Parts: sequence; C-alpha cells; structure tokens
Amino acid sequence: MPESPDFVVAPIAELHTVRGGARRGVAMSETGRIADGGLAISTGRVLAVGRSEEIISAYPDWPRRSGRLVTPGLVDCHTHIVWGGDRSDEFLRRCRRETYQEIAAAGGGILSTMRATRSASVEELADGIVSRAETMLASGTTCLEIKASYGPALDGCRKELDAIALARTRLSQRIALTFMGGHALPPELSRSDFLRLLTGELIPMAAAHPAACSFNDVFCEEGAFTVAESEEILQAGLRHGLAPKIHSDEFAALGGTQMACSLGAVSCDHLLASGPAELRALAESDTVAVTMPGTALYLGKAYADGRKMVDEGCIVALGTDFNPGSSMVSSMAFVMGLAVAKMGLSPAEALAAATTNAARAIRMDAGSLEVGSVADFCSWPCDSLEQLIYQFTFIRPDEVSIAGSKAAKMTPGQPE
Repeated sequence: MPESPDFVVAPIAELHTVRGGARRGVAMSETGRIADGGLAISTGRVLAVGRSEEIISAYPDWPRRSGRLVTPGLVDCHTHIVWGGDRSDEFLRRCRRETYQEIAAAGGGILSTMRATRSASVEELADGIVSRAETMLASGTTCLEIKASYGPALDGCRKELDAIALARTRLSQRIALTFMGGHALPPELSRSDFLRLLTGELIPMAAAHPAACSFNDVFCEEGAFTVAESEEILQAGLRHGLAPKIHSDEFAALGGTQMACSLGAVSCDHLLASGPAELRALAESDTVAVTMPGTALYLGKAYADGRKMVDEGCIVALGTDFNPGSSMVSSMAFVMGLAVAKMGLSPAEALAAATTNAARAIRMDAGSLEVGSVADFCSWPCDSLEQLIYQFTFIRPDEVSIAGSKAAKMTPGQPE
C-alpha cells in the first residue's frame, strides 16, 4: 500500500512540474509538462507526480481536486514593498518625458520614498507590506523576496526590519529578506560619512536583527554608488554573513556586474544596459541574471534582451521589482507575459524564470513540483501555459495553495 496522501489533484489538463535547481540554456524550456497529469500531496509536500490515471488508481479513496493548468507557485525574487508615501505624480512626470534621473535630482525618486518611510510607523509599514503581499498572493506568488531599502539612518533601517518581522506573522507566503542600505545617499550625510555608517553600523545591525536577513544589496549606478563603493558595501555584508546581491546595469554598464560575479553574488538584478562583457560574466558564473520587465515598462526604457541571455547560457530569472516609483507591478503572471512579448522568452522559459530560477535567486526551496518539493502550486483558469501567457494582462489563478493548504481563491467577478 503506498504512503497515504492528504489529497490528490487529478485530473489536471496540463501540469508543469519544473524540476528544481538552476536552469540555463535549453534546459529552461524543459518544464516537465504532463498532459492529463496528477499530484498527490502529503504533509505539505509532493508525494507523487504522474499521469492522472496512475495517481487516481494509486490513491482511489482519498479527497480529490481537479485542475485545468497547474504550475508551481510563482516566486518573486525582487521587491521593494516596504514603503510609505505615494509617487503617482512621478509616473505622470515620466509620461511627460522627464527622466528618472531628472526627477531624482529634483528631490524625488528614492529620496522621496525615504522621507515618507521615515515618517511612517512600524504598524503602518507592516500594514502596507501585508496588503501588497496579499495582492501578490492572489496573482499566484507563493514565495517572495522583500528588500529593506528606504531607511538610510539607523532608526529607519531598524524600523523597516521591525515592520517586515511583524508582517511575516500575518502572511502565509515564505519570505526571503534582503538588506539594502546602499540604495541612495541620504542628503544630510557626506558620501564618506554614509559609507562609514553603512559598513560600520547599518550592515552589522541588519545582520543581527531578529527579522533574519539573508542578503545584502547595493545600487551600483551613476548617481548612486560606484563600483568600488559597491564592492566595499558587499564585502562588509560578507563579513557579517550576508550573501551579496547587486542592482547593476539599469541605466549604464559600469562594471558592477563583473565585480559582483567575481564575489560570487547570488544575483545581479535589472541588466537593462548589459552588454556582451556583462552577459559573458553571468554565463560563466552561477550568479542569477534577474530581469524585471515591469521596470522597463514604467520607465519607458528598452527591455533587457532575454533571448540573448538565455542563448548565452545565463541563469535567467524574473521579478516584479514592485516599488512605488519605477514598477507598480505586483503580478508575476503579468511579468511572464511581458518577458515573452518584449524580451524574447518562450512561455516555458518564462515559467522556469518565474519559478525555479527565481527561487535560486533567493536561495529558497521553491518553484518546483517534484516528489519531495514543498507543495506550493497554482491552478489557473485555462488549459495550457500558452493560454496563461496570452491572457497575461488580466489572468489570476482560480486557486493558490501553499504547502498543500489553500491560501487564496479568485474573488468572484474577476476575469476568467
């Protein structure tokens, strides 16, 4: 008698299991598609995978659900969802052809959000995190990364981390936490004074905080931090047990991607301006290339060349970059559709980038429905992955399960 499941999901018109681990090149197209598939779930993990007739015959008397298209839960490996204030005015200014850099130079941009975040309470910030994460859950995101990135002073950074810790107690999703004190230079401090504060006080505080940061991130860009400063910041994180990540090549390729790859960074994120040297460094490393087409959409920039990244052998992942200024995008399904429509990925590559590769970018056991995997999955109101991508502007899952438990159901009245 086979081990008893809690329930089975069968028949499934189209099941994508997406074998875990980093995918690159042609392997990104191999999503473990099973027509007329089935799953058996036991104690929050996948017990069995196969054709529906195999699953049903093995477990004929257990509670059963069915599904049309079933995928692993989506993984959002890059968000900034801790913020106060509102920057809708900047969106309209960019529509009038003001640039991101011009708005920042006038006191807007990241500094605007830093001021508003400083004035918000821990409870207000936590409420915002929960509201945004629940919106993401309803769109199929079962695991996500959150960056503490808008509080450049000691009290501000601690408040963001306190808010994330509080929000975690109210959320069903699994969360990876990144400290990003190196996001922008606060105007009240000189560059050298802030670097001393960041490397000597803020990073050690974040590493010791009960919220449990895993990563240390920096914005390596003109107007933010130089390559040398970024390396200093990432090395400080390594000394305190925080794995390096970097925002690089968003507006200009300065060499930050190569530097981060040489440090063994977990991921390089943005990559809109990456050239052959940057892609070669990524392809020759285990650093994940995280692309976020929602940012290109909101900023009116050229999209990252996802097709070239895959063909060069990079480990390509997708994220929303959900933030108040440059990407008010919460849906990973929408991001997958943009990646196919604007970056040259196939639907299968987009799914791998939004599941197992995104999980690799935050070192999380997620994004797969293999035997033994955590049973995070989405049941979608369509019959194929291609239909999901085709409907990317509005589609939401019928049902989202986290560790085998129903976490979200589509609100009546949503498009189908």
